[in-house]
Amino acid sequence: MTLTPEKRDRLENLHSALINDITDEMGIDDNVIPGTRIRPVWSKEPTVGTAHTAQRVDIGYAEGEWDPEDDGDDEDEDATEDDRDAEDIDFFQYLEATEEGDFVVMAAPKDTEVGLWGELLSTIVQENGATGALIDGPTRDSTMIEQHEFPVWSDGHSAIESFGRVSFREWDVPVEVHDVTIAPGDVIFADYQSIAVIDPDIVDEVLERGEEELEQENAVRSDIRDGDSVYEVWDRYGTL
Repeated sequence: MTLTPEKRDRLENLHSALINDITDEMGIDDNVIPGTRIRPVWSKEPTVGTAHTAQRVDIGYAEGEWDPEDDGDDEDEDATEDDRDAEDIDFFQYLEATEEGDFVVMAAPKDTEVGLWGELLSTIVQENGATGALIDGPTRDSTMIEQHEFPVWSDGHSAIESFGRVSFREWDVPVEVHDVTIAPGDVIFADYQSIAVIDPDIVDEVLERGEEELEQENAVRSDIRDGDSVYEVWDRYGTL
């Protein structure tokens, strides 16, 4: 199923708690990343897009471990530089492959403390039409990301450079972020409290049920503000 702009707009009228309730009722209980660690860098408005996935990995390299004047094996040194060049090219291809409506999803080593994403990367994918980014690690240049109004969800902030510490491995593959598996093309819904991952095949059902439940929520709220008792509201709607 293609996530049309119309369906994206309709989804953005919902909220993550409502989507969680619906997917729970559908027997799906492993698709929500709570906002306990991954949080919006600045935006609290719901943002929806199609997962454009990538995987970062530790490379075990620390500045100072390699001496360019070492008389060791030059071929190994050249191979290391070639590997880095290849990784850079892969990363550039990933960024350039971002399309209109994509939601960048970058998985990374657990508890990484390096800045995996920044303002310039945000600018690149924003210009290519990305709606937002989910980064499984810290961001750099976070205030500048906010200035550009590009919605990013991340695991904190860090000024530490990722080059030489974290490598780019592959893209457009299933990845895992906080025990939630995200496949290329999955629909990402992110707001101030959580991120929900929705299989594209169930988006229509989630939309239909979500809009019905949102209408009911609004009716419950209206009746309570009109002075109806909790008992009356419960008897009328069966929910609070």
